[in-house]
Amino acid sequence: MNLFVNNIIEYRDENAKLISCERVLWISRVNNAVVTISIIDKNALPVFKKIDDLERDLSEFKSRKLDFDPYDRFMVPDEKLTPNEIKIRDNAWSYIKDIVELEPNIFDPKERFEHIKLICTSYNIGKKFLYKYLRYYWMGGKKVNALLPRFRKCGGQGKRKNPEKKMGRPRKTIEIHEEYSGVNVTKPIRNIFDAAIKEFYNNRRRDSVKFAYIKMLSQYFQIETTIKNGVEIPIIPPDYKLPSIAQFRYYLRTKQNPRKTIISREGEVNFERDMRPVLGSETRRAAGPGQIFEVDATVADVYLVSSDDPNQIIGRPVVYMVVDVWSHMVVGIYVGLEGPSWQGMMMAIENTAADKVQFCEEYGIRIKEEEWPCHYLPEYFYADRGEMESKNADSLANALGIKIKNTPPYRPDLKGIVEQKFRTVNLTLQPWMPGAVKKEYLKRGGPDYVLDAKLTLKGFTSMLIEMVLHKNNYHFMHHYPLDKALSIDKVNPIPKDLWMWGIAHDHYLKEIPLDIVRLNVLPEAKVTANHEGIYFQGMYYGSDTLVQQGWFIRGKSIRVSIAYDRRCMNHIYIKIDNGKRFIKCPLLEKSSRYRNLSLEEIKEKQHEESIRSSLYLSTELQSEVELHAKLDAIVNKEVKKAEQEIDVTMTKEQRKANIKKNKKHERNKNRKEQYFELDKEQETIESLDTNEQSNEMSEIYIPKSKFSLLQKINKGVVDNG
Repeated sequence: MNLFVNNIIEYRDENAKLISCERVLWISRVNNAVVTISIIDKNALPVFKKIDDLERDLSEFKSRKLDFDPYDRFMVPDEKLTPNEIKIRDNAWSYIKDIVELEPNIFDPKERFEHIKLICTSYNIGKKFLYKYLRYYWMGGKKVNALLPRFRKCGGQGKRKNPEKKMGRPRKTIEIHEEYSGVNVTKPIRNIFDAAIKEFYNNRRRDSVKFAYIKMLSQYFQIETTIKNGVEIPIIPPDYKLPSIAQFRYYLRTKQNPRKTIISREGEVNFERDMRPVLGSETRRAAGPGQIFEVDATVADVYLVSSDDPNQIIGRPVVYMVVDVWSHMVVGIYVGLEGPSWQGMMMAIENTAADKVQFCEEYGIRIKEEEWPCHYLPEYFYADRGEMESKNADSLANALGIKIKNTPPYRPDLKGIVEQKFRTVNLTLQPWMPGAVKKEYLKRGGPDYVLDAKLTLKGFTSMLIEMVLHKNNYHFMHHYPLDKALSIDKVNPIPKDLWMWGIAHDHYLKEIPLDIVRLNVLPEAKVTANHEGIYFQGMYYGSDTLVQQGWFIRGKSIRVSIAYDRRCMNHIYIKIDNGKRFIKCPLLEKSSRYRNLSLEEIKEKQHEESIRSSLYLSTELQSEVELHAKLDAIVNKEVKKAEQEIDVTMTKEQRKANIKKNKKHERNKNRKEQYFELDKEQETIESLDTNEQSNEMSEIYIPKSKFSLLQKINKGVVDNG
């Protein structure tokens, strides 16, 4: 079983009781050596062991590699840290940053002590602090955030104290009278501080704190005004009844976001140029596979057509490539129409950690694992001040422990390996690419290469994959600087051979599950969950798991961090365990009209719905007015009729006496009026026919019956007249 740097090895006894838990800090296959440090012993230091012993314990199941890192709780973005935490972390890093990279010498106790003694002398700091910082760094996976202070969960986080007595150092005037002790900064005063900072300090005039403080007193604390020399002068209370400038400065330091404050005062351009965070250190060459991956993007010299209609030319694609500096192995690619932007960079990083066998299968190319054995992330990403200077890149670095390095402006030569790969792509594929950009086509009367476009995005990607496979497996690099170890082992300067040799000896590759990589490169947002679901961008999401956990109970509201893919908003992902696990939440049926749409399409649809609603407002208001008029007419008619017929001589008790009886009578009446008579139309027709026949018979003379006349005579009722 292969060992990797930062693997955590756990040992347990027969009763599953934890015996030890060690982190791998350094590996040397040549010397059969590995350096580990216990992460459960607070006083642990690095120790040298044999690789064979560790691998034997793993193969015999005496130990196991953990799938999670208990120190990942420290891997949080800078924007989620307090200024004090960042200050303590950076201060600790400044002491040890020069010695932690002296591997493996720093792991030797005697040599480490000499370095520590030198730092103690130079910075006048105690050695116990340096040992603590080194333990934090090594136990935490050799990540800078591992130096964060351990008091993040101490005290009442986010809860302000409301003391009754004056806090802080007492004023000297308290000796005169206790009333002169000053005032506490309460919530109303904090609200005034916020308004004053926003109005008088966070602006492009770059006024001082003292200026903002005086303006605040003048505007928010005046008790009256007076006129001096024709000027209206504000009058403020005595100083002991006002918040002091020290309290104002303290609130400004603790409350304000330094980044936002600097941007509001200096401008975003100046901040990005002079004051932005700079990740990483000066450029240095890689010592093995995975130490540095160079990443860059370029616009390919070819025009493509739509996969649906070859008559539609879609322009030139953007090609991202990720190259391992040590072996020149192409470890990741992405071809698309995104960018250059973080969306494209995100896909390139995802492809770097993806299984290449499955990736090639999507394009109809079948390969074996050994033909492209690259599904790892590096120790460093080296870019050129583009996408890798975004907040997304900072989050990626802090969450996954990957350091970011950027070249100085206008220095593409410092990423010569990946730049050369782009040149190779154009030179190699150009003869086979219809629609390729060629300089000779620009001559007057020459053919138009744009109209020659025939390749689709998928076809061009397939060509790029085939070229990468060829270069990785068969390109003999005559000018590759072989070192002594490579020469002794007679390793050919072919990217795949170098890669495999490097993995077997010394490498810096990181094993991270693909879904976790995707989770941490996706954009992040803070949303609210209530009884209707998780609300985001006008849509509702939910999950059976969250229902069982009681998230969607009426009256309960939860603030949660999510990741989403703006290309299709069918799902969002709730980040848990600091981005190491997630809960998948599908779109609910009440938002199903947004299914299979991108975030941009959804916003456009919502905008159209809003406009349609606004246009209908006049019709709706007119209908409301009409309804009110009709209802008023009905009510007035009924009231008028009732007032005319109501017997005013009846008492209240008489009117209410027979409600049940009256109700029964009215119900019977309604039943007779509303009962169903089936086939009524046919009966009506038959009745009409009978009447018509009777009318016809009445027109014909029929002699009277003599029997009836005799009956009348016998009864003496015959009219003689």
